[in-house]
Amino acid sequence: MGLGYYLSELTKYDPESGCLLTNNTWEYKPPSAKDIPIDFRVKLLRDAPNPVGFLRSKACGEPPLCMSCSALFAVRQAVEACRGAHGKPGYIRFDAPATVERSLLAAEVSPDMLTYSA
Repeated sequence: MGLGYYLSELTKYDPESGCLLTNNTWEYKPPSAKDIPIDFRVKLLRDAPNPVGFLRSKACGEPPLCMSCSALFAVRQAVEACRGAHGKPGYIRFDAPATVERSLLAAEVSPDMLTYSA
């Protein structure tokens, strides 16, 4: 949920009517099971009870959502590194969601930079 919010869930509205254009899965692509990495390692802590948590839980709801903003910061740092590599260093404003299109435009990558040279 959080990764989708920060990386792919761009809502688009019709500028004339104000109607939502991304209101179904034809135009709007939420993250799915295929978006989970193949190698996804999770380690659970042993002997770490939480007697005051709901059903002894550590956290539920907002904390995982709040931590997903780190993905947005990672994409922003990658875009800044890309810009620095081709001579345009410095701070850039980079708002969520960090879609592929927005990331590419922010990096200011031109087609001649996408060629392979041995």
